[in-house]
Amino acid sequence: MCGRYALHTAPMRVAQSLGLPVDLDWDPAYNVAPGRPVPVIATDPDSGDPIATHAQWGFHPHWAGDKAPTPINARAESLRSSRYFLGSFRHHRCLVPADGWFEWTESHGKKLPWYFHRRDDIPLTFAGLLAKGKDDNLTMAIITEPARGMAKTVHDRMPLVLTRDSIPAWLAPGLEDPDELREQVHHESIEEFETYRVSPAVNRADSEGAELIDPVPTQPS
Repeated sequence: MCGRYALHTAPMRVAQSLGLPVDLDWDPAYNVAPGRPVPVIATDPDSGDPIATHAQWGFHPHWAGDKAPTPINARAESLRSSRYFLGSFRHHRCLVPADGWFEWTESHGKKLPWYFHRRDDIPLTFAGLLAKGKDDNLTMAIITEPARGMAKTVHDRMPLVLTRDSIPAWLAPGLEDPDELREQVHHESIEEFETYRVSPAVNRADSEGAELIDPVPTQPS
């Protein structure tokens, strides 16, 4: 799963790295948690151009009842068979800018956090899905896929991190066929990433600060 991430790179640098002419805006955040409004890049339904907006992290379409789930993640391999996500997969995709994400292992009853990021520190984009919730507020889920490479040693899932070349297709409003999407959209190679242990302070959703992504020494097992 992807239940916590960091976004601290300056918005202008993120826009430049993605090659998108969008006006992004946020304050640095080192512990983005579900339930919060987060920056996303979507497609303007009128112009078809990329636009920056915010969406609450927790997917809950307006047509779903109050007791319906509010998932923070959507499994890539089941999108085409999911009534809950298929409409957004076809028509309301988005990018979720990030610098890295957290996953946890457990040892002796303690949750140990790990931070994943690109070795070159270039910002990432997670593949996301949007849905209008109550009062027309946007809600969002991050798409996950089976973990690959070294990521499998920490967790069995990881966010779907898109290559820069995949961004135009992912945001293309006329691209609705799931098979065509899968042909044109690709994930970043896991070899581009590294991971290391970080402070358990990040376990608290209200913790914040650059020190949360600093490496901490690991004890021999």
